[in-house]
Amino acid sequence: MVFGKKNRAGTSEEDGDLNQDDFVDLANEDDQNVEEAKVPVGIHNRKQSSGGLSQQSVHDSSNSKPLIDEVRFLKPGNRKNAEIKRCTAVLNDRELYQRLLKKVNDAEKFGVSKSLKCSVVTKKQNLYYKKPLEQSFSIMERSMVDLQIVKALCANGISFNVLRNPQFYDMINAIRKSPECYKAPSSEKARTVLLDECVRDVDKILTPFKDTWYSQGLSIVSDGWSNIKHNPLINVLAVNSHGAMFMHANDFSGVEKTGERNVEFLRQAIESIGPSNVLQVVTDNAANCKAVGKELEKVYKHLFWSPCCVHTLNLIFKDFASEFIWLEDTYTKGKRIVKYFLNHGQALAIFRYNSKLVLLKVAKTQFASHYVLLKRLLICREALSTTISLNSWRDWVKQSDEHTRQVGQLVVDNIRDDEFWIEVENIVRITKPIFFMVKFCDSEGPKMGEIYKKMDNMLEEIKEVMTEIMYELYFPQVEEIVLKRLEKMNIPLHCLGFALSPRFYDTHYLEKLAPGGIRRQAPNLDKEVVQGVMQALNRIAENRDEE
Repeated sequence: MVFGKKNRAGTSEEDGDLNQDDFVDLANEDDQNVEEAKVPVGIHNRKQSSGGLSQQSVHDSSNSKPLIDEVRFLKPGNRKNAEIKRCTAVLNDRELYQRLLKKVNDAEKFGVSKSLKCSVVTKKQNLYYKKPLEQSFSIMERSMVDLQIVKALCANGISFNVLRNPQFYDMINAIRKSPECYKAPSSEKARTVLLDECVRDVDKILTPFKDTWYSQGLSIVSDGWSNIKHNPLINVLAVNSHGAMFMHANDFSGVEKTGERNVEFLRQAIESIGPSNVLQVVTDNAANCKAVGKELEKVYKHLFWSPCCVHTLNLIFKDFASEFIWLEDTYTKGKRIVKYFLNHGQALAIFRYNSKLVLLKVAKTQFASHYVLLKRLLICREALSTTISLNSWRDWVKQSDEHTRQVGQLVVDNIRDDEFWIEVENIVRITKPIFFMVKFCDSEGPKMGEIYKKMDNMLEEIKEVMTEIMYELYFPQVEEIVLKRLEKMNIPLHCLGFALSPRFYDTHYLEKLAPGGIRRQAPNLDKEVVQGVMQALNRIAENRDEE
């Protein structure tokens, strides 16, 4: 029902009459003065001679008029577009308009009637108008959803890196396509039924990877580690050119990790996969792991035991530190500087004010820790020199205790010592080829065919650097340490991988000189490589004794 305004032009009289049967009575319980209102329940479909619409207006000249007198009906011939429009009687009678408006306001405020107190006449509110761009991308709604996701991550201590995980996007897409009444699973269902179903789903996904074991073989990689509760574990991984798969891990709490115990553990893994599918077993260089490797090679004649290349290269750093006093002394001074700044908050705050980088305190399990610590120290040399020359540094040292002042003076002397920084730079240059080799071996993808040649190149690069910085006198000792470690690796298997890599036979590759100015030659022309290939093939061939 819509009301018009005063002084609106009137319309013509109605064309037809409404019968009494077209209305039903609605008694107004609240207002006894209002006479019985009659509302149309239907309008007869009458044919018009002109074929157009017939207009009808019913009203009474009396003051108390039924509601039907206050509206005008358009009655089309086919009833498909029937409408209600403003009544001319209400538009022309201002007193009647005010009386009806008061009734509407009372109905909106107090309800339509006593029996319908919760029913209120509501007006149609204007919807918020969205700009075309905002309507297309729903910026406001997307921002609210993003905010809820970030709140959930922060409340549960989940790293923001989970947003880069493709599984997270799969979850969002699944929720978007879910039914409107979808509810998240309970924690009990997630850790029981759904977890078992997830394991079965992962097994299905890994089936194509497992099928490659029979055609391409694999390597078993095993290592020890500790979980959050510090329980000693030993894990087993299956690795080939298609990727790596975690198989299982056993808890060795209260069990001594002897060679016999580890052999039994790895034999179970080999038998579960199939001995004919396993080419090598990779472990670290610990004494018990070496015993395990020798025992497995006796049981499985075709099997190779190979120590971890990254662990072998890391041991070269430790051998250098124990062999050369000048390297160990420089590394000790560098650790003292880093430790002093990291253990004193005020000193660290002054340093951070002058440097965008932070000093690195390398963990015990970090590979190439000597190179990493000294390299960062060399980069931060200017910031360290600026820090110890500030008045705030001197004021802080004066207020510290005696021990802090003594150690701080040693740190200042080392930072101001030019010979110390020359030694740091020389050590970084000497160990840089080893560090790059560690990064190469620790990266993803198959590396067996590259390691043999890169080891030779690494040794030649170290020789070039030591010749340039006048450390050539120490190179024989360096070469002896490197070769001693490399000999403990499985050279025949690396020779086989090197010989089977096509790029080492390329003409453009052979035309370039190797580090040290040495001319390169194809693997099949290298006598040492050919001997290693033959040893590897003889071992891989089927052995009747093993059967």
